[in-house]
Amino acid sequence: MIYRIRYLLLVFILLTSLIFRFYINYFIPVNQPINPPAIFAGLINLILLFVIIRQFTNYRIGLLAALLYALSPWTAYLELAASPHIFLLTILSVIFRMSQMFNINKKYSSVLLITAVTIYILIFNQIKIFSNVGLINAVNSFRGETNQTAFSPLGKIIENRYLYLSEHILFNILKQFTPATYFTNQAQLLGFSFSPPIFLGFIIPFMFGLIKLIKSFPRSKIPEVILIAFLLLPSILSENSPDISSLVVISPVIFYVISSGMYEFILNSRRKVFRFLLFLTILIVTFQFLTTISDIASREPVRLQMFLNRK
Repeated sequence: MIYRIRYLLLVFILLTSLIFRFYINYFIPVNQPINPPAIFAGLINLILLFVIIRQFTNYRIGLLAALLYALSPWTAYLELAASPHIFLLTILSVIFRMSQMFNINKKYSSVLLITAVTIYILIFNQIKIFSNVGLINAVNSFRGETNQTAFSPLGKIIENRYLYLSEHILFNILKQFTPATYFTNQAQLLGFSFSPPIFLGFIIPFMFGLIKLIKSFPRSKIPEVILIAFLLLPSILSENSPDISSLVVISPVIFYVISSGMYEFILNSRRKVFRFLLFLTILIVTFQFLTTISDIASREPVRLQMFLNRK
């Protein structure tokens, strides 16, 4: 009986995910008609996220992560837009799960995942940073200004496209790790949405879960770190980095960290500090979710139309 109830909760989350997506699509027809394969891929991602995290930790953290996936505007918008990154996430999740099932060595499974991402980058031409005309124009502008001074010879060495590009790539790398990218609408979803990829209230359990993860991180997990770093490449090399669409492939990691923090709050809820943090998180997330639901119905359609007119 308990076994059935456990999986009924997962079914409820799946239905919630579908309802949330159909609600968004009713007011914001990003892709008309709706794309069934993308929605189906999203459901597979949700189920595999639950299964993989349950395998690593426990049922409750897996369920929390699945719920985060279901109600995240990040995944919902990209599924409705039939983003190829959603299908890439499905492929990576299937490979990772198969590696778990057949006890494939972590190094080999990481190689398989990196190969899949590399093929994706090449097929969809994700390396667009070198075609950014703005970078070249900026270098030419700086060099022109330097030529008008006594430091003209030095300017040819300092103000060159290779050095400037290196600085730009470093800046792009740093932007992948700032919380503002994921918890605010700084990088607009699909170029128009004001909905944050992940609700800001979750930054509290995220920081707690991240600190806990770093403290307990073993050396055996280094292949996973290399893999996560590689998954950031499409966004780093994007013309407009951070590319929130391509970053969805690391969303399971973020959902796991948040769920881990939330689970600690729940486990230690008898202590005042944790009870307060849990209450504060639920309060902020509930308020922001209701605000987002209202915004989707009232303002997002106007933003979408303005975005389409600009295109």
